[in-house]
Amino acid sequence: GALVVHRAGRRAVVMEASRVRKIVRPHKAASLVRAHTTAASVLRVTGLRTPRVLGNGDDVVDLELLPGRSLDELGDAGLPGWQRLRDSWSRLGDGEADLPLHGPRQEAEVLRRWLASAQRYGVIDQQDLLHEQVVDTCLSLREGSGVHVITHRDLHDGQLLWDGTDLSLLDLDTAAMAEAALDLGNLWAHADLMAVRGRLGPETHARVRGLLDDLARTLPMTAQRLETYYRSSALRLVFVHAFRPAAHHWLPVWVRHCLGDASPFMPLDLTNDWNNS
Repeated sequence: GALVVHRAGRRAVVMEASRVRKIVRPHKAASLVRAHTTAASVLRVTGLRTPRVLGNGDDVVDLELLPGRSLDELGDAGLPGWQRLRDSWSRLGDGEADLPLHGPRQEAEVLRRWLASAQRYGVIDQQDLLHEQVVDTCLSLREGSGVHVITHRDLHDGQLLWDGTDLSLLDLDTAAMAEAALDLGNLWAHADLMAVRGRLGPETHARVRGLLDDLARTLPMTAQRLETYYRSSALRLVFVHAFRPAAHHWLPVWVRHCLGDASPFMPLDLTNDWNNS
């Protein structure tokens, strides 16, 4: 198979001819299967396709290989998939599920861990300014909390496969009870990052933003909480991509975005030469 994900000491994902195999730390597979199964049952109401669990052991989970290409790969051609997501995700209610809690404190801890890791390995510039942004964002996270709903917790363009008919959602083992703004803020930050990377043209990006704005109006969240979670995701993406050499030609632009008025409600500057290079 092909190794498509690897986090040293944490997990690897291998794409095989007829399945996707996740290799995890010893004794972790059962909890992944439990979260995946619970989330898949709840998400059925959205009409999104989710992979079936084909089997698992102590440290491995085998999942169904689903058709389609990710919205990240498709770029502008993935707009119908974004439209399907808007329509599907709005059907997700505010019911309870037997899933871990991921509240503002947990989100702040994730952000601080990524900052600490990037600082430890010296992979980011403007450390002091980014540190200030992280501190401010963590304070904003802890200052309030919305209604907790069922969330994917890692919802982004790479997790969504569109085959022209069905939209599929991957990696349900991260599912948790959290604020609705967690998923939408993360998804919105990734959509803006797609535009920065040239994966979405300005017109398609504007239409995707409009779809996400429509979705925000159907979900139990305030504009303030959406903005806070957006900033948390945008900053985390700085530290995640700082470890990836291929990101270094566009990462300074994203850092500038994060150090400015990064918001889902502010226009994203797409007029720079870097976007056409």
